[in-house]
Amino acid sequence: MAISKHNAKKLKYLWQDGHEVDWIGAFVKIVNKDTKTVPFILTEEQKQFVEGLEKFNIVLKSRQLGLSVCTVALSIRQCIVYPNSCCLLVSHDQKSCNAIFDKLKQQFNSLPSWLKPKEIANNRQEIKMANGSKITCVCAGNKDVARGETISGICHISEFAFWKMSEKQLNSITQALAPEGKLIIESTACGLNYFHDLYFQAKNNENSYKSFFFNWINGSTLFKKDYEKAVEIYKSKNNKLLTINELDDEEKELVKLGATIEQLMWRRLKVASSGLDAFHSEYPATDLEAFISTGSNVFNNKKIDEVERAIKTNKIKHIPKENITDLPLILKNHYGRSFFMWQIPKVEERYYIGIDSSEGVGQDFTVIEVFNKDGEQVSEFYNNKLKPYEMADIIDAIGRYYCKGICTVETASGGHSIIERLRYNLKYMNMTKYKSYDEFNKMQWRLGFDTNSKTKGIIINDFIEMFEKGQIKINSIRLLNEMKVFAIDDNGKMGASGSNHDDSVMSTALALAGLKNGFYYTF
Repeated sequence: MAISKHNAKKLKYLWQDGHEVDWIGAFVKIVNKDTKTVPFILTEEQKQFVEGLEKFNIVLKSRQLGLSVCTVALSIRQCIVYPNSCCLLVSHDQKSCNAIFDKLKQQFNSLPSWLKPKEIANNRQEIKMANGSKITCVCAGNKDVARGETISGICHISEFAFWKMSEKQLNSITQALAPEGKLIIESTACGLNYFHDLYFQAKNNENSYKSFFFNWINGSTLFKKDYEKAVEIYKSKNNKLLTINELDDEEKELVKLGATIEQLMWRRLKVASSGLDAFHSEYPATDLEAFISTGSNVFNNKKIDEVERAIKTNKIKHIPKENITDLPLILKNHYGRSFFMWQIPKVEERYYIGIDSSEGVGQDFTVIEVFNKDGEQVSEFYNNKLKPYEMADIIDAIGRYYCKGICTVETASGGHSIIERLRYNLKYMNMTKYKSYDEFNKMQWRLGFDTNSKTKGIIINDFIEMFEKGQIKINSIRLLNEMKVFAIDDNGKMGASGSNHDDSVMSTALALAGLKNGFYYTF
């Protein structure tokens, strides 16, 4: 059959990389929600996904937006446009694997007969084509996935957060990925695990992956009928539609993210039937909410969100540098970068200072948190570059500036060096002490705070109680963000999940321990 110049030009255009969306729309058909076979015209979110793909990609999803269907279509295109391609679609269980293969067969069989390569194999696991290409669907298991393969096309990993030995299996897949291949990791959140770490590392440009997140507000065109039905039900139950004036604080935040009134009526019906926590877990609005709503974090996330909204609503910010006239030079040099104040010291006020120290080598932070006697956070300092002896000078300056407040220094890491310099070189006397016993079983008082599994549990639980009862006032967004990812694992160990930090949380717990103990040494 002869091809006209117009069609030849069009085909040349469609075969060029960068025109994947048009290729899929021209040749691939899918079965829509009305069970009709229609051309696969991508939604805006699907287009954004396809056009934004790089070599390594990680996708956090909050609801069904048809991204898996997109990767099936991309795999088919890859195998036709580039003969001898190998694509791999990996699911987390057999049921999902079967569903993906069914979608693959449906899309492949929908291709025009002149375009579809002849099949030399078509079974429950893969389609092999006469042009040398193949698409394989497998289930992630205990064996290394992709062993012996060279993936030159698309590799799609589904529900990675639920995989066993996920890190080992990902290493196996990446080793099989050819230079021209593309890897797409797609998953819903399942707590604070390896997938969580990979995603936020990608978001923070700390690894080679590109991150994507689509919340439940995105993709409204796919769920238009669901929203229309929800509006009818809401109106019949309330004899009216929801108005802007009736929205609560969380709903107002969702409007800022792009939610419509119709979507919010649908949301209210969902919340009424399954509860707010279940909705947050199934339909997160932000990437952080996706993880913390499915994790084992120890602080009340709703309370954290309320405090964060109050800080933003009341426009609580640190005091401008020019408004502080008596700041010591050593602190002035760090102000606005590492050092922040929300309250100027008051004469004869008592202040409680918690210090979680590091070695100052660019990894963990040394953090100083200052609270007044009423439990309000008045100051914060964090830095991961300063050595312990330099931090001792900073702590001394902050302590003396805040009316010689009591310093509770954790003894771990660089804590001993800080304590020695503070006490014996700088003569700082107002410091927390703890009991210990020497080799002769004689009780001694030592400077600092000895954090172990027992004492850590005590001070963290005191922190949780004071926070949830409204006995403390937090002004730092940084601290709140750390509280969101402070979790307890299966062994009962508490700390920051994955690669996150908990230095501000620990410093606050130490400051509050000093406040609760009641000891205060004047000098």
